[in-house]
Amino acid sequence: MELNDEGCVETIRQFVRSNPDIEVYEYIRRGCNGDVYFGKRKKMGDDVVLKFYWSHPNYDETEESVILHKIKNDNVLEIKECRFLPPNFAYFLTPKISGGDLQGVIDSRPVSSKEALEIVAGILMGLTELHSNHSLVHRDLKPGNILIDIAINKPIIADLGAVKKIEQADGFVTASKSTYLFLPPESIKKNEYYFESDIYQVGIILYQLLNGFFPINEPIKWLSKKEENQLNTIRNAEQRDLKFNEIIANKIARGSLITSSTIPTYLDPIYKRIIDKATHVNYKQRFKNPSFFLKEIHKALRETPDYLFENDLLNISHDNGKKFRIHENSRKQIVLEKSVSNGIWRKDNGHNGNLDLALSIARRN
Repeated sequence: MELNDEGCVETIRQFVRSNPDIEVYEYIRRGCNGDVYFGKRKKMGDDVVLKFYWSHPNYDETEESVILHKIKNDNVLEIKECRFLPPNFAYFLTPKISGGDLQGVIDSRPVSSKEALEIVAGILMGLTELHSNHSLVHRDLKPGNILIDIAINKPIIADLGAVKKIEQADGFVTASKSTYLFLPPESIKKNEYYFESDIYQVGIILYQLLNGFFPINEPIKWLSKKEENQLNTIRNAEQRDLKFNEIIANKIARGSLITSSTIPTYLDPIYKRIIDKATHVNYKQRFKNPSFFLKEIHKALRETPDYLFENDLLNISHDNGKKFRIHENSRKQIVLEKSVSNGIWRKDNGHNGNLDLALSIARRN
């Protein structure tokens, strides 16, 4: 089978073709995140993933590698095998997860507030396993590194090649440079990465799920008109990229890349408070550990309805089965409707067309 992996280094290409246990059938280039091959184990018959990273010699004998191989947690990707491949590569053998990654979900459809909270709760449960049980930080948490198992609808922390152990509770390691936009302020300023730095990255994931302003596919939109004009005066492409990264780094360091005021105004205040706490510019002011973060997520799940904005309709659903929807009519007036039976909606005239009042009525029922 033709793999179209000519861009991969020859050492890896030869290894996957000569592997007697796995029949490889697909290749994906992930840039700085490594090379990925999909295959089927000949004896077991299960689909697996081989992900190759640049590595220091004998990575498979490092403490992080040994720990990762032992972890069995529903929200952390299982490492079936980890090996060093001379001269400077390592690979993880993992199960193939059927649902793709979280970035694909964000790009393809609207996510309700309850679904966003439940996804982040699952990520935090996996992070608790890494932090509390093994003193590991992930260092590269982002939607593209969170897999969604659609069979059981759960998030799984993946892409574990950047994981490092922190020996002391208040200690730190150096930052991973693989995903610049998700680096926390302390990594930009001092190249330091703490347990709370993982918290920051999970905060960004929640922010993205709630549709906060994070134009990862068009990062130029982060720039002001003045900054964009400055960038356009630089003719050399490499220097222009360096200048762009400098501008973004300054925004991260100041804590202005994430602006919680850009999440939808219909969400309850607790959402903004959670994001502000998780992504605080000072790592010491963030949630101390995933458990504290998770406690606030569960509080939001208990105390707020589920919001879903889709097809110009804001749908608000309660655990007791009551449902409302808010939209604008042809005269730009706010309309509040309540579900009275399957597929039948009745207009609620108990408000004066004000959005805040309509939200207040829909929230308290």
